[in-house]
Amino acid sequence: MKKSIGLIVVLGLLSAPAVFAANNGSGCGLGKTLFKGQKGMVPNILAAIINGISSNNVFAITSGTSGCDADSVILRDKEQEVFVAVNLDNLSQDMAQGDGMYLQALSGLMGCTTEAFGTFAELAQDKYEVLFDTVDANAAGLLSGLKRELAAHPMLNTNCDRIS
Repeated sequence: MKKSIGLIVVLGLLSAPAVFAANNGSGCGLGKTLFKGQKGMVPNILAAIINGISSNNVFAITSGTSGCDADSVILRDKEQEVFVAVNLDNLSQDMAQGDGMYLQALSGLMGCTTEAFGTFAELAQDKYEVLFDTVDANAAGLLSGLKRELAAHPMLNTNCDRIS
């Protein structure tokens, strides 16, 4: 019982940024769709937890479905921050290998075209030591460094439209 409560609390904390990411409370995704029309803290928290558990936000944001607005700059930036923070270890592994589903999802969050993914993955692998330059590498540092590298790359700068 204590483990279940602990798990719910952890999931709630991991999903909490999504509650504040948009004017609509829980942000967007499956949770928003399931609790559509309901207002208040409890439905927003439950929707954010479902969004976190289902991990469908990346698809919903990049495709503009499930109540997500693919053009919302504030929501987009917050989704990037939350995704990188929650998946930092997995991103580190994928970036070191130059491939993987977390790296593909990050590429989508950066607005990179499908055709640009190979170059994106190559850049992430080549710049791995720069992006993870310290033992205490964190999500904010990784995200800002990656955006800087993408903006400086001639092809990715034009094929990834969510880096500013």
